[in-house]
Amino acid sequence: MIEHAGTTQVDVTPNGNDDVANQSGQRSSRNGNGRPLGYPVDSQVVADPGGTRILFEGHPAFPKSQRPRRHWLRWIVLGGIVAAILVAGVSFGVPYVRQALETVSTDDAFVAGHITHVSPRIEGVVTAVWVEQDDRVAAGQILVQLDREPYQLAVDQAAAALQEAEANLVQAHAQARAQIAQARGAYYRKKNAQETVRQQVATLRAQFATLKSRQASLELARNNLRRGEQLLPSGGISKEELDQRNHMLKVALEQEKEAWAAIQRTRAALGLAADVPDPLAIPRDLEVQQSTVQTAVSDVAADLAQVGIRINPKDAAQAQAFEDFLRPTGSRSAGEGLEAAVEQAPAVQVARAAVARTRRQLEDAQLRLRYTEIRSEVAGTIQDRSVHPGTRVEPGQTLLSIRPDEVWVEANYKETQLRFIRIGHPVDLYVDAYPGRVFRGRVAGFSPGTGLSESLLPPQNATGNYVKV
Repeated sequence: MIEHAGTTQVDVTPNGNDDVANQSGQRSSRNGNGRPLGYPVDSQVVADPGGTRILFEGHPAFPKSQRPRRHWLRWIVLGGIVAAILVAGVSFGVPYVRQALETVSTDDAFVAGHITHVSPRIEGVVTAVWVEQDDRVAAGQILVQLDREPYQLAVDQAAAALQEAEANLVQAHAQARAQIAQARGAYYRKKNAQETVRQQVATLRAQFATLKSRQASLELARNNLRRGEQLLPSGGISKEELDQRNHMLKVALEQEKEAWAAIQRTRAALGLAADVPDPLAIPRDLEVQQSTVQTAVSDVAADLAQVGIRINPKDAAQAQAFEDFLRPTGSRSAGEGLEAAVEQAPAVQVARAAVARTRRQLEDAQLRLRYTEIRSEVAGTIQDRSVHPGTRVEPGQTLLSIRPDEVWVEANYKETQLRFIRIGHPVDLYVDAYPGRVFRGRVAGFSPGTGLSESLLPPQNATGNYVKV
């Protein structure tokens, strides 16, 4: 029986000896008679009551295969591989290309840094060296020790001088206060002198009144004696009574002389002229100009001058101001508030200056003592050590060097590369001593010249200059 399915035609005989062909593709084998037996790849032989048939895939009666087809898996794997290749190319290729286009590089670079040369500030003998070559040191660490003994003696001497100066300052304060106390005493002597003058003036006036009384008694005694002499011849009085009147006249005369003598003594005590017609002729400013008062005023001025206060006794306002200052009033005691004047006293100022000078000398001696310990100013590595114990060193002499931890990289680029570089641009640094490690940095600045141009004797090449004119 022949059945058509699609475009493939298959001829099948009952005994199964006929060839079975498939125009789209077939696989064959040999039967027992040596004849080929063929059947389509996508077909299957089935038996039913109507006879044996060969059915192609897609026919309703074609049985379903139990194994799933996986053609799509190959495409997924292939697509994943292609995608991975593309992602890797973008991830690694694009940054590489971008770096090549946007960066400049050079191998002409070197690490640079400052070198700190350590030298003593004072002279002395080295007693100990606490570091060795290539040692790591921290800032403030002791490197070299100098002999401390002579500088310790200087500190002790300066301390003793300071104590002496401070004692002199205390003494100067005491002397200034003593001078002010003497000024107060002179002030009270002046007041006492003025009171004495006023008492003497009052005594002079009383003595003058006594003189007048004595003169009146003398005139009465004279008149009585004259009348007695007139009455004696007529017997009006007796001789004895006349003698008594004569004695009264002598007594009155002596009393008058005594009154004059008392007046002269009082005037002399007041510093006034003795033989004057008017015993009461007294200057109006006698309480100020009297010698005892002037002596007391001079003592006040001299004592205040010792503490730096100048006073003019002839200046009434100034004299009154200092008198009010020295005189106690109310609850304020005499001399209160004079501490500022004590501090301004010349002797106190000299003593204070001596204290300040000796204190600075002590600080200088202590500083020089600290300089016996030569310390590191920076953290770094010891280099070029040339000092040993027992060496006598001088100020400024280099003992060793310290390479600080702070370093930078000096890179030399071509002039055609410099136009792409700006201050602040990021920099990747690769050091041969640290393979595989990248150091990050930034452009800090540009040097105005190369190392050779900044040397002591720069070369002057005739050719090969980078600057072309």
